[in-house]
Amino acid sequence: MTDPKTLRRNDGPRTSHDSAYKIQASQMEKIVLGVIDSFGETGCISDQVQYALPEYRYSTITARYKALKEKGLVIVDGSAVKGESGRKQMKMWSARHYFHQSVTDEDIIQHQHESQALDRHVNEMTSLGFIKEI
Repeated sequence: MTDPKTLRRNDGPRTSHDSAYKIQASQMEKIVLGVIDSFGETGCISDQVQYALPEYRYSTITARYKALKEKGLVIVDGSAVKGESGRKQMKMWSARHYFHQSVTDEDIIQHQHESQALDRHVNEMTSLGFIKEI
């Protein structure tokens, strides 16, 4: 779960703070991770993830990579493949395929609890007036 505080600058304007809590970062992380995971043990590059998600902007997709890597859900080992632009792109794997592991029921339960906690936090911030309802 991405903490909304990490999506804005401390000295940023109020609108930046409000937007950080409104953004569905965790939902987008799930979508991006799902695509990366779908490539299995072969892994993928950013171009492939973008082709799989044509309804999302480039920046919306690529902004999720850092958080997924920091959480250990996506692995980059330094290998690269030439992308459509002709430049090399880092190859990515979901951790479970890179380490040949499967997602356990405990992992799923933990993720559900984290999602629920974030939802409660956003609702509390909304009720206190820190976030305006859309």
